[in-house]
Amino acid sequence: MLNLEEMADRRITGANYITSVNGMVHPNRIMDVHDFLYILDGEWEIFEEDKAYHLSKDDLLILSAGRHHYGRIPCNAGNRHMYLHVLPTALESDNKHGLNSKRQSFSSTKNSMEKMESSSTFPCHTLLHCKERILIRTYFQNIIRAYWSKSPQKEHRISLLFNLMLCEIHELNDNICSNHKTDSLLEEVTQKLQSNPQVFYTASEIADSYYICARTLNNHFFKNYGKTFYAYQMETKLEMVRDFLIHQPDAKLHEAALNFGFYDEFHLSKAFKKQYGVSPSKFRASF
Repeated sequence: MLNLEEMADRRITGANYITSVNGMVHPNRIMDVHDFLYILDGEWEIFEEDKAYHLSKDDLLILSAGRHHYGRIPCNAGNRHMYLHVLPTALESDNKHGLNSKRQSFSSTKNSMEKMESSSTFPCHTLLHCKERILIRTYFQNIIRAYWSKSPQKEHRISLLFNLMLCEIHELNDNICSNHKTDSLLEEVTQKLQSNPQVFYTASEIADSYYICARTLNNHFFKNYGKTFYAYQMETKLEMVRDFLIHQPDAKLHEAALNFGFYDEFHLSKAFKKQYGVSPSKFRASF
C-alpha cells in the first residue's frame, strides 16, 4: 500500500494512451514519480519490488515513486492501457528514495505550503479493480485530454481532475477495507459458533465482544448470508443436530439439546420441525 494526499496541488509530468501491438515487458526502473497505470484491454503482470500484480481490464495499478518496478513476461499483443506520471507531494515523498528536491519544487509559496500541511493522506491499495467505478476511468481519460490540450488553464484543470479521481479511489479503497474487515469479522464469528456448539449466543453478546452494536452485526450477516445472526446461528445448529442424529443413532434427544445449546428437547423438537417439516424422532426413524 501507499499513502496518497487528498486535495493537494498536483503536477502531472506524463500522460498518454499506449497500445502494445506485439506485447511488451514492463520497463525495469525506479522512478521519482508515481506511475498510475490503467488497463483498457488485455492482461499484464507487473512487479513492485518482489510482489507480482496481475492486471486485467479496468484494473488500476499505482506504482509508488522510489520503488523498483519491472516485468518478466510481455503483456498480450494488442494490450491497451493509459498511464499518468504524478509527482509525489511533500507528504507522500520518502526521504529514503531521495525525493526531497521534489518537495522543494512543489511547495514554493507560503500559501501552498500551508495548504499541504493541512492536508491529509489515506492508505491506498496498490492494485484496484475499477470495473464498478467507471468514473475513475473517465477522470483518467479527461486528465490525458487536458494534459495534451493548449488551454492556459491546463495545469489547474489537471490538478482538479486528478483530485476528483482521488476522491473516487479513496471511496473504492474504503469499500475494499470495509469488506475485508467484514469478512474477517464474519469469519471469526462463524468460527466461534462452530467451535462452541453447546452455547446459544445472543446478537448482543457477540456484538459486544467485537465492540459493535447488534444492529451492525445483523447488517453484516444479512448482507452476506441474507439472514440475521440469530437465523444463521439457528440454521447452523439445526444442521449440526441433524448430522448428530444421523451419526449417533443411540443418543437421547435431550443429549442433542444439551450438545447444541437448546434449553430442552421440547424447544429443540419445535425448532427442528419448523426447519425441516418433521420431528427429530421421525427424521431419525427415516435413517
